[in-house]
Amino acid sequence: MNQKRKGLGFTLPKTKPKAWQLQMGLLGMALLLAVTFGKPADAGTAQIIEKAVKTAIDTRQETQARTEEWEGKRAELTVLYDRLVFENEVLTATQNRLSKERVSHQNLNQSLALQIQENLRIQREMEPFLNAVVIRLKTLIESDSPFLQEERKTRLKRLESMMADTEVPLGEKYRRVMEALSVEAEYGNTIEVYQDRILLKGNALLGDIFRLGRVSLFFLSLDRKSAGVFNVAQSQWLALDASHVPAIESGVEMAGKRRPVEILTLPLGRLAKE
Repeated sequence: MNQKRKGLGFTLPKTKPKAWQLQMGLLGMALLLAVTFGKPADAGTAQIIEKAVKTAIDTRQETQARTEEWEGKRAELTVLYDRLVFENEVLTATQNRLSKERVSHQNLNQSLALQIQENLRIQREMEPFLNAVVIRLKTLIESDSPFLQEERKTRLKRLESMMADTEVPLGEKYRRVMEALSVEAEYGNTIEVYQDRILLKGNALLGDIFRLGRVSLFFLSLDRKSAGVFNVAQSQWLALDASHVPAIESGVEMAGKRRPVEILTLPLGRLAKE
Protein backbone atom coordinates (compact mmCIF):
# COMPACT_ATOMS: atom_id res chain seq x y z
CA MET A 1 0.00 0.00 0.00
CA ASN A 2 2.85 2.42 0.87
CA GLN A 3 4.56 1.61 -2.45
CA LYS A 4 1.38 2.39 -4.33
CA ARG A 5 1.03 5.69 -2.42
CA LYS A 6 4.57 6.57 -3.32
CA GLY A 7 4.07 5.70 -6.95
CA LEU A 8 0.91 7.78 -7.10
CA GLY A 9 2.65 10.72 -5.54
CA PHE A 10 0.37 10.62 -2.48
CA THR A 11 1.69 12.09 0.78
CA LEU A 12 -0.05 12.36 4.10
CA PRO A 13 -0.54 15.80 5.55
CA LYS A 14 1.75 16.88 8.41
CA THR A 15 -1.19 18.26 10.34
CA LYS A 16 -4.41 16.63 11.36
CA PRO A 17 -6.85 16.83 8.36
CA LYS A 18 -10.35 18.19 8.70
CA ALA A 19 -13.52 16.09 8.06
CA TRP A 20 -14.25 17.42 4.57
CA GLN A 21 -10.60 16.96 3.65
CA LEU A 22 -10.84 13.30 4.64
CA GLN A 23 -13.99 12.80 2.55
CA MET A 24 -12.47 14.46 -0.49
CA GLY A 25 -9.34 12.37 0.04
CA LEU A 26 -11.39 9.16 0.10
CA LEU A 27 -13.29 10.13 -3.04
CA GLY A 28 -10.08 11.03 -4.82
CA MET A 29 -8.51 7.75 -3.76
CA ALA A 30 -11.47 5.79 -5.13
CA LEU A 31 -11.35 7.63 -8.45
CA LEU A 32 -7.62 7.12 -8.77
CA LEU A 33 -7.97 3.39 -8.10
CA ALA A 34 -10.81 3.12 -10.60
CA VAL A 35 -8.77 4.84 -13.28
CA THR A 36 -5.75 2.75 -12.45
CA PHE A 37 -7.52 -0.60 -12.70
CA GLY A 38 -9.61 0.47 -15.71
CA LYS A 39 -13.09 -0.17 -14.26
CA PRO A 40 -15.42 1.70 -11.93
CA ALA A 41 -15.30 0.79 -8.30
CA ASP A 42 -18.35 -1.03 -6.93
CA ALA A 43 -19.76 -0.52 -3.45
CA GLY A 44 -17.63 -3.29 -1.89
CA THR A 45 -14.48 -2.01 -3.42
CA ALA A 46 -15.30 1.48 -2.24
CA GLN A 47 -15.82 0.22 1.28
CA ILE A 48 -12.51 -1.63 1.17
CA ILE A 49 -10.78 1.47 -0.13
CA GLU A 50 -12.48 3.66 2.42
CA LYS A 51 -11.48 1.27 5.23
CA ALA A 52 -7.90 1.10 4.02
CA VAL A 53 -7.67 4.83 3.68
CA LYS A 54 -9.20 5.33 7.13
CA THR A 55 -6.71 2.87 8.60
CA ALA A 56 -3.88 4.70 6.90
CA ILE A 57 -5.12 8.06 8.15
CA ASP A 58 -5.51 6.73 11.69
CA THR A 59 -2.01 5.30 11.53
CA ARG A 60 -0.73 8.58 10.17
CA GLN A 61 -2.47 10.55 12.89
CA GLU A 62 -1.15 8.19 15.56
CA THR A 63 2.33 8.45 14.08
CA GLN A 64 1.99 12.23 13.94
CA ALA A 65 0.88 12.34 17.58
CA ARG A 66 3.83 10.18 18.62
CA THR A 67 6.15 12.30 16.51
CA GLU A 68 4.87 15.47 18.15
CA GLU A 69 5.21 13.84 21.58
CA TRP A 70 8.76 12.82 20.72
CA GLU A 71 9.54 16.29 19.41
CA GLY A 72 8.40 17.74 22.73
CA LYS A 73 10.50 15.25 24.67
CA ARG A 74 13.43 15.88 22.36
CA ALA A 75 13.13 19.61 22.98
CA GLU A 76 13.08 18.97 26.74
CA LEU A 77 16.04 16.61 26.46
CA THR A 78 17.90 19.17 24.32
CA VAL A 79 17.39 21.83 26.98
CA LEU A 80 18.43 19.34 29.67
CA TYR A 81 21.49 18.34 27.63
CA ASP A 82 22.54 21.95 27.10
CA ARG A 83 22.13 22.63 30.82
CA LEU A 84 24.15 19.54 31.73
CA VAL A 85 26.88 20.52 29.25
CA PHE A 86 27.06 23.97 30.84
CA GLU A 87 27.12 22.51 34.35
CA ASN A 88 29.82 20.08 33.27
CA GLU A 89 31.94 22.96 31.95
CA VAL A 90 31.44 24.84 35.22
CA LEU A 91 32.30 21.76 37.26
CA THR A 92 35.36 21.07 35.10
CA ALA A 93 36.59 24.63 35.59
CA THR A 94 35.92 24.34 39.34
CA GLN A 95 37.77 21.02 39.48
CA ASN A 96 40.77 22.54 37.69
CA ARG A 97 40.78 25.49 40.06
CA LEU A 98 40.48 23.26 43.11
CA SER A 99 43.26 21.03 41.80
CA LYS A 100 45.55 24.05 41.50
CA GLU A 101 44.52 25.23 44.97
CA ARG A 102 45.19 21.75 46.35
CA VAL A 103 48.71 21.79 44.91
CA SER A 104 49.21 25.29 46.29
CA HIS A 105 47.94 24.24 49.72
CA GLN A 106 50.19 21.20 49.69
CA ASN A 107 53.19 23.40 48.94
CA LEU A 108 52.09 25.82 51.66
CA ASN A 109 51.68 22.98 54.15
CA GLN A 110 55.17 21.73 53.34
CA SER A 111 56.55 25.23 53.78
CA LEU A 112 54.71 25.65 57.10
CA ALA A 113 55.98 22.27 58.28
CA LEU A 114 59.54 23.37 57.54
CA GLN A 115 58.93 26.67 59.32
CA ILE A 116 57.55 24.84 62.36
CA GLN A 117 60.63 22.63 62.48
CA GLU A 118 62.85 25.69 62.15
CA ASN A 119 60.90 27.49 64.89
CA LEU A 120 61.28 24.51 67.19
CA ARG A 121 65.01 24.48 66.52
CA ILE A 122 65.23 28.21 67.21
CA GLN A 123 63.25 27.79 70.44
CA ARG A 124 65.59 25.05 71.61
CA GLU A 125 68.60 27.26 70.91
CA MET A 126 67.09 30.64 71.76
CA GLU A 127 66.44 30.20 75.48
CA PRO A 128 70.05 29.16 76.32
CA PHE A 129 71.22 32.09 74.21
CA LEU A 130 68.97 34.54 76.08
CA ASN A 131 70.15 33.19 79.42
CA ALA A 132 73.74 33.73 78.31
CA VAL A 133 72.87 37.31 77.27
CA VAL A 134 71.33 38.01 80.69
CA ILE A 135 74.45 36.69 82.43
CA ARG A 136 76.67 38.94 80.29
CA LEU A 137 74.36 41.87 80.98
CA LYS A 138 74.65 41.22 84.72
CA THR A 139 78.44 41.12 84.45
CA LEU A 140 78.39 44.39 82.52
CA ILE A 141 76.25 46.18 85.10
CA GLU A 142 78.37 44.93 88.00
CA SER A 143 81.64 45.97 86.37
CA ASP A 144 80.38 49.15 84.72
CA SER A 145 80.43 52.68 86.01
CA PRO A 146 78.03 52.98 88.96
CA PHE A 147 75.40 55.17 87.34
CA LEU A 148 71.68 54.61 87.91
CA GLN A 149 72.60 51.48 89.85
CA GLU A 150 69.22 51.06 91.54
CA GLU A 151 67.31 51.38 88.26
CA ARG A 152 69.61 49.05 86.34
CA LYS A 153 69.80 46.39 89.08
CA THR A 154 66.01 46.42 89.48
CA ARG A 155 65.60 45.90 85.73
CA LEU A 156 68.12 43.07 85.83
CA LYS A 157 66.33 41.31 88.72
CA ARG A 158 63.02 41.47 86.89
CA LEU A 159 64.68 40.09 83.81
CA GLU A 160 66.22 37.17 85.70
CA SER A 161 62.89 36.40 87.37
CA MET A 162 61.10 36.41 84.02
CA MET A 163 63.69 34.11 82.43
CA ALA A 164 63.15 31.59 85.23
CA ASP A 165 59.36 31.63 84.73
CA THR A 166 58.33 28.74 82.43
CA GLU A 167 54.90 30.30 81.87
CA VAL A 168 56.33 33.31 80.03
CA PRO A 169 56.41 32.72 76.25
CA LEU A 170 59.78 32.65 74.56
CA GLY A 171 58.80 35.58 72.36
CA GLU A 172 58.11 37.75 75.41
CA LYS A 173 61.45 36.76 76.95
CA TYR A 174 63.22 37.70 73.74
CA ARG A 175 61.42 41.05 73.62
CA ARG A 176 62.27 41.93 77.20
CA VAL A 177 65.93 40.95 76.86
CA MET A 178 66.28 43.00 73.68
CA GLU A 179 64.56 45.88 75.41
CA ALA A 180 67.06 45.77 78.28
CA LEU A 181 69.97 45.68 75.84
CA SER A 182 68.48 48.63 73.97
CA VAL A 183 68.23 50.66 77.18
CA GLU A 184 71.84 49.88 78.07
CA ALA A 185 72.96 50.80 74.55
CA GLU A 186 70.99 54.05 74.71
CA TYR A 187 73.04 55.13 77.71
CA GLY A 188 75.97 55.51 75.33
CA ASN A 189 74.12 58.17 73.29
CA THR A 190 72.82 60.36 76.10
CA ILE A 191 74.04 62.57 78.91
CA GLU A 192 72.32 63.19 82.22
CA VAL A 193 72.82 64.63 85.67
CA TYR A 194 71.39 63.44 88.97
CA GLN A 195 72.26 63.72 92.65
CA ASP A 196 73.82 60.88 94.62
CA ARG A 197 76.20 60.27 97.50
CA ILE A 198 79.70 58.88 96.79
CA LEU A 199 82.81 57.97 98.75
CA LEU A 200 85.69 60.30 97.81
CA LYS A 201 89.00 60.20 99.74
CA GLY A 202 87.26 58.30 102.51
CA ASN A 203 84.53 60.93 102.85
CA ALA A 204 80.87 60.47 101.91
CA LEU A 205 79.91 63.44 99.79
CA LEU A 206 76.57 64.44 98.26
CA GLY A 207 76.75 66.07 94.89
CA ASP A 208 75.81 66.03 91.20
CA ILE A 209 76.72 63.01 89.10
CA PHE A 210 77.38 63.94 85.47
CA ARG A 211 77.19 60.98 83.11
CA LEU A 212 78.79 61.50 79.70
CA GLY A 213 77.33 58.62 77.72
CA ARG A 214 79.12 55.44 78.72
CA VAL A 215 82.50 57.17 78.43
CA SER A 216 82.94 58.74 81.85
CA LEU A 217 81.19 59.48 85.10
CA PHE A 218 82.03 62.72 86.90
CA PHE A 219 81.20 64.05 90.36
CA LEU A 220 80.75 67.67 91.44
CA SER A 221 80.12 68.60 95.04
CA LEU A 222 77.18 70.85 95.89
CA ASP A 223 79.57 73.64 96.98
CA ARG A 224 81.33 73.36 93.60
CA LYS A 225 84.74 73.00 95.26
CA SER A 226 85.40 69.27 94.83
CA ALA A 227 85.30 67.14 91.67
CA GLY A 228 85.96 63.52 90.94
CA VAL A 229 85.81 60.85 88.26
CA PHE A 230 85.01 57.16 88.53
CA ASN A 231 87.90 54.91 87.58
CA VAL A 232 86.48 51.72 86.07
CA ALA A 233 89.79 49.84 86.30
CA GLN A 234 90.09 50.52 90.03
CA SER A 235 86.31 50.51 90.54
CA GLN A 236 86.43 53.60 92.76
CA TRP A 237 86.01 57.38 92.74
CA LEU A 238 89.17 59.43 92.33
CA ALA A 239 89.51 63.10 93.11
CA LEU A 240 90.28 65.53 90.33
CA ASP A 241 92.31 68.68 90.41
CA ALA A 242 90.31 71.83 91.09
CA SER A 243 91.20 73.05 87.58
CA HIS A 244 88.63 70.56 86.18
CA VAL A 245 85.77 71.94 88.25
CA PRO A 246 84.67 74.64 85.75
CA ALA A 247 84.48 72.17 82.85
CA ILE A 248 82.56 69.60 84.92
CA GLU A 249 80.23 72.35 86.20
CA SER A 250 79.56 73.37 82.60
CA GLY A 251 78.79 69.74 81.75
CA VAL A 252 76.36 69.53 84.67
CA GLU A 253 74.57 72.67 83.48
CA MET A 254 74.38 71.39 79.89
CA ALA A 255 73.01 68.02 81.04
CA GLY A 256 70.42 69.88 83.12
CA LYS A 257 69.55 71.97 80.04
CA ARG A 258 70.51 75.18 81.83
CA ARG A 259 73.24 75.97 79.34
CA PRO A 260 73.68 75.55 75.57
CA VAL A 261 75.83 72.66 74.38
CA GLU A 262 79.45 73.50 73.72
CA ILE A 263 82.83 71.78 73.51
CA LEU A 264 84.34 70.88 76.88
CA THR A 265 87.80 69.80 77.92
CA LEU A 266 87.36 66.88 80.29
CA PRO A 267 89.84 64.32 81.68
CA LEU A 268 88.61 61.33 79.68
CA GLY A 269 90.39 58.03 80.17
CA ARG A 270 93.51 59.48 81.84
CA LEU A 271 93.00 57.81 85.15
CA ALA A 272 92.04 54.34 83.91
CA LYS A 273 94.64 51.65 84.53
CA GLU A 274 94.78 48.25 82.90
